[in-house]
Amino acid sequence: MLDRVETAPLRPIPWQKAHQRMLQENLALRQSHKMLVDAQKLTRRQWLSLVPRTAGFLNITQNLGNAKSFGGESLATNLVASFNIPNPFEFYAMLYGAALQAQDAQWSNQLDARRAYAELYSAFMEAATLRKEEASLERQRQALMAGDISADFPKALTGVINEASSLKNRRLSHRSNVNRLLNTPGGNWDLVGAPPSLSYRTRYRTIKIGRDFGMLALNLYVIQIESAILETERVKFQRWPSLSFGLSNPPLYSSNQSNRFSGENFVLFAGAYKSLEINDLGNRESIRDAEYRLRVTREQLQMSMEREATRLLQIRDAYDQLLKEERHLEVAIKQLDHPATSETKAVLADLELLSQLEMQLLQVKRQIKQLDLQYLIWDELFWKS
Repeated sequence: MLDRVETAPLRPIPWQKAHQRMLQENLALRQSHKMLVDAQKLTRRQWLSLVPRTAGFLNITQNLGNAKSFGGESLATNLVASFNIPNPFEFYAMLYGAALQAQDAQWSNQLDARRAYAELYSAFMEAATLRKEEASLERQRQALMAGDISADFPKALTGVINEASSLKNRRLSHRSNVNRLLNTPGGNWDLVGAPPSLSYRTRYRTIKIGRDFGMLALNLYVIQIESAILETERVKFQRWPSLSFGLSNPPLYSSNQSNRFSGENFVLFAGAYKSLEINDLGNRESIRDAEYRLRVTREQLQMSMEREATRLLQIRDAYDQLLKEERHLEVAIKQLDHPATSETKAVLADLELLSQLEMQLLQVKRQIKQLDLQYLIWDELFWKS
């Protein structure tokens, strides 16, 4: 594997192909989809539990004293069917619980896909940033070798070496992250081109949690509360006797008797039973525990929603500040593009400052795009389009 890491050729891949490959091969998304498929089968399995079960029997009846006269009349075959009618209340609760699991798996799968999209988008941004920083570092190195940098040579050389080491480590981390997203261990991808346009510069101040933003998060919160309510109701129902129903029927086939079916041969029976816990008569303790868990779940979700609302405000303020920094840097860079003097030392100093400001601007734009991706995950309008 180490040899592959060091010698694997660089292979370009554009956004569309990278996104398609991630959707098909990403391990986390495949596991999420498997959980969704399994959850969607729960309701069908619940209904299939009503299908009668059949069983076949082969009986041998022979007196040991007459073992030598063993014949076909000593064999008897039977085919029977058993009918089990479940408790209707418990059956409905199981169906409802299966539907909740299926819906939760569907929404969780959507969230996983959105987060994977944002991670891949971020990886493309990182690839573009690395290319720009590596190009800038190469220009600095060439200027250093040509003696065009006004700063002390040893200090400038140390700065170039440290920056080169940092970029190398970032490049390795970036490569590992891309291989994780695309499920290509040992690969060496060059993320080329630009991902789809994405910006919340004109919307970030008006975004509010509701139908068009954050609805998926609200749905997932609702599922948690509904599941806790269902569990509470099931515990309460256990206070009452459990009902059981069954249907007794003659064998579907018997080799030793005629197979004549009639309504008189079927017997419907029902029963009720209730076990009593001496330490918890009436299931009062169990009900209190279930109701406590329901209250805790509601309170935890309320706190989570408050944190998300606060975080949304913090993102808005950070976005505001980054846009101001971006404008100031653009103004400063524009001024340096038109120097007021032609003195050699002043020009070289301006070039150094210009390079630093361009790198700062690149980082600010990168931070703005990261905030865009945080908005993107919960933007229902984007995912519906």
